[in-house]
This record gives sequence, C-alpha cells and structure tokens, in this order.
Amino acid sequence: MAKNNPGDILTCDWNPVIGCQRFSAACRKCWYLDGIFPWQQRLGNIPAQVRPNEAWVFEKRMKVEALKPKRGVIGICQHGDLFWDGIQDEVIDRVLGIVEETAAVRRNPAKYVLWTKRARRMAEILTRRWPRGIPDYLAAAVSVEDQASADERLPHLVSVRGGTRIAVAEPLLGQVSLAAFVDRVDWVIVGSETGGEDAVTLDPAWARVLRDQAQSAGKPFFIKQLGKRHDDGLRELDGRTWNERPAGFEK
Repeated sequence: MAKNNPGDILTCDWNPVIGCQRFSAACRKCWYLDGIFPWQQRLGNIPAQVRPNEAWVFEKRMKVEALKPKRGVIGICQHGDLFWDGIQDEVIDRVLGIVEETAAVRRNPAKYVLWTKRARRMAEILTRRWPRGIPDYLAAAVSVEDQASADERLPHLVSVRGGTRIAVAEPLLGQVSLAAFVDRVDWVIVGSETGGEDAVTLDPAWARVLRDQAQSAGKPFFIKQLGKRHDDGLRELDGRTWNERPAGFEK
C-alpha cells in the first residue's frame, strides 16, 4: 500500500473516475493500463464491459462520504488521468467540487494531489475554477520524461497560482534540466521507468542534475525509485536516500 511504501509520495488514493490512453513515450509501460486495470477487472471491481481506454464513473465513489475517511496525502484519480480528453469537463468539475466540499468539512488536514501529463488542460480548468489561485490543500503535479516534454508541459504547471506545484521527472528517460522552472515549483520528484528488464535504465547522472538544481533553488527533492522495479528498494543516490517533502506532505 502507498502509505507503507517509502518510495510513494501518497498515503492513499481516491478513484471515482478511471480511464486513460497512452500519451507519450512515458506511457510505454503504463502501470494503470497494463497492470492495475486488468487486475481490478479480474477482481470484479471494474465492470467486464469497460475497456481500459474508456472513461468510467463510479457513482458510489462520487460523494464526500467516500473521500472524507481518507487521510494524509491523497492521490485524486490515480487510476488514469483526470485531465485526459476522454473525461468530460462536467465530470472533472464534479470531482473537484467533491474535493472542495470534503476539505471544507473535515477536521484533519489533508493534501489532495492532481497528477497529470495533460498539463495545458489541467492549468486551464484549475485557473477557470480558482482564478485567484488553487486552495492550499491542492497540489498540481505534472509528469515529464525528457527535455521536450518538460519544455512543453511545465510552463502550464508554473502558470497555476496557489497550492503546491510539483514537477515529477518520472519515468525519467533521459537527461532533463529544470533550470527554467525550478524557482517556480515547490517540489521536485524523480523516478525511473519500471516494468521489466527492457525498462530504460536511469543514469544516476540524470538524477544528480535534478537534485543539484532543486538544492540550489532550496526546493525539496524526492526519489521514488531508481531501478527497473518500483518495489526493489533502489532509492539511494550518492550514499543517501532522498525523502524531502514540502510542509504538509508528510505521510
């Protein structure tokens, strides 16, 4: 489980909506499409008629009562991408509304992480809903895998005002510089491609570049994993593990 995995930034997740399609080179070994979806469908948790690249709303989960018991750092719609163009704006607004209502009524503080590769759509929707800035309990996270994706997606991430902005270099498929963005993000996270021996080997030098940029900018730096399996425990860089988190994101 996420809360027991030291390489996972999340405590738990909430998935009232599922669905996604491969978007870029980073999706070659998609853990959701290739792993979570078929597993959950075999268990009967996803109806047999639903396809992996189809958006599906679980109405029983789409309520405050389903989200409120969750604690800590909560991933919102981790089983897919909430900002995939196959998910309608109205559905996204419902999800964000439930997060907003839950944050208003709960006693214990929590962080809600919105994680995407569709950075432009996320920025547009969040800015439309919260033109003065997203609430403190929200984090906008954008995944990049190479310099081209960083240069394309991160300008949209840093355009989001308020909350917490997270640059996630995972799966890291080559050297990336965040020099143009690191001053305007709040957390830098690195992770390797996982899923077998044919996964791309992460060169430690790639991680060092990002670590050094984060440290120079005074931003917390976190390594999820450096090996070809997410559960192999390989997280050490230059003699230490990197578990730095912004305030409020402790598990």
